[in-house]
Amino acid sequence: LEIVADKTTGTRFADDVDAGGRCRDLCVGEAGLVMRAVGSTMIASPPLVISVDELDEMAARAKKALDLLADQLVREGHKIG
Repeated sequence: LEIVADKTTGTRFADDVDAGGRCRDLCVGEAGLVMRAVGSTMIASPPLVISVDELDEMAARAKKALDLLADQLVREGHKIG
């Protein structure tokens, strides 16, 4: 997953925002999902034998972390679009 400030243009957040690191922390701390941040890119490595139900749960947990990050960034005054 690429974390960007503007989906249309693909503009990323400034490095000092640390969107990837913050998302990783929210994944682990709030959503119970292990994801790795490489810059503003989030990487997940599910097992090859993962079930559809487990994939759905993984997606829901990732969405929770991304929503929490978006809420934080908006509260800090960052524009998201």
